[in-house]
Amino acid sequence: MGRTFEVLGGRLRKSASADPVTVPFPAPELELPPGPTLVPVAADDLPADDDAVPHVEVGGPRKKAPAAVGPELLLPRTSAEVPAPEVAFQLLSGEMRPPAGPPSADLIAYHRPDHPAARQYRLLADGIAAQHPAARPPVLLFTPISTRTAGTSTVANLAVTRAADGFGRVLVIEAERGAGSSAERFGISPVPGVRELLTRAVPLSLALHRTAIEGVYLMPAGKMTVGTDELIRLPVLFDQLRARFDWILIDAPVWGTHPLNDWVMASDGVYLVIRPDEWDSPHADVAHEGIARAAGRLRGCVTTQEAPAAKPASPSANDHGRRDQVVDHVGSAVGVARRRLEPPRVVRRPGDE
Repeated sequence: MGRTFEVLGGRLRKSASADPVTVPFPAPELELPPGPTLVPVAADDLPADDDAVPHVEVGGPRKKAPAAVGPELLLPRTSAEVPAPEVAFQLLSGEMRPPAGPPSADLIAYHRPDHPAARQYRLLADGIAAQHPAARPPVLLFTPISTRTAGTSTVANLAVTRAADGFGRVLVIEAERGAGSSAERFGISPVPGVRELLTRAVPLSLALHRTAIEGVYLMPAGKMTVGTDELIRLPVLFDQLRARFDWILIDAPVWGTHPLNDWVMASDGVYLVIRPDEWDSPHADVAHEGIARAAGRLRGCVTTQEAPAAKPASPSANDHGRRDQVVDHVGSAVGVARRRLEPPRVVRRPGDE
């Protein structure tokens, strides 16, 4: 061991006295920070023009999109289905509104205004007007209690009388269509009418018909089917008609043959058309009680009387050829029992001229 140190020490001293010798020492390798990798660019990735500036894409070459052959068709967008409402319509023929025909011969108030029956209708109109002094035009419903009574002709003659006296325009509304209806008496087409109006198949102007008598208009019953949903529109309809007419008369069918509760409730007054022999009949009781249950306002009765059998049969002044004549109008207070009403006073007897 001593020998070895001696030899090495001699060598070192010799080296120190001689020229310096460079001992090679390898330099440490520096670790470069991570960064983008340069990908070799192929010739196909460079622009065709040699003067263009070459570019290098990071992440590798992209695939070329195929050349567009033509316009691209886009698929239609799907949208949520919207429920379409049902469409209801009614086509009106060209003959829907023909000209009004001449009034029928039994309109005694129009053809013979000086006849005693015509004067009685005038007294009837004055009595009803006194019951409705308010400024609002009244809606009056007339219903007979049996098929033997002349209800339709009473309404038609009353409308002619009121319009002829110069008290404004009068409208007659048919609640139901039947034989000898107001539309036949005034020569008016049966459609369109109040049924088409309640079902909103036609506007108001088409359901109103002008008659050949000045100041008298008619709304026929029509032919469409109506239910409870349509009848609840009656009060709104009457309010619209009050803005156009001074009197509105409803020609209703015989009490009990058709539902009239909605008509009675929407009217300003109800009038029974009866015969003297029906005054204490069960039909009168049923009609009086039914009007009370429907919250109607019974304002009076129009009594008709048949001519004596000895006289020859002649066309009636206010019925379908049954020789009936106007006798009296009895005004009663609301809420008075029927059997407490006074019997009718005979103002015109059969055979008076």
